Amino acid sequence: MADKVEVPPPTLALTDELRLFDNPVRDRFELWAGDELIGVEGYEITDHGDVILLHTVVMEKFGRQGFARALVSGVLDDLRARKRRVIPVCTYVRDFVTRFPQYGEVVVAART
Repeated sequence: MADKVEVPPPTLALTDELRLFDNPVRDRFELWAGDELIGVEGYEITDHGDVILLHTVVMEKFGRQGFARALVSGVLDDLRARKRRVIPVCTYVRDFVTRFPQYGEVVVAART
């Protein structure tokens, strides 16, 4: 495994704990705090079972406070635990994997 670079937590402390849910009905992971949606990571599943990460969206009031990092690291941790491979189409996810090389092992190129 590549050197681990610690992923900083969000800079805004919330009363409720962050929770990540895979919502396959809506093809997205959702990051929640209490009953408030913080952000989503949209995805598609390929015929090979790889997960294409399409876009990272954080609600405006939570923007630029580290919640996108929390969302993407949670998604990648979840997919790694399920032994799934990731194809990052989202530029945020691509940059994240470059910044935190310990996640490089879950990334694959698109297969035909």
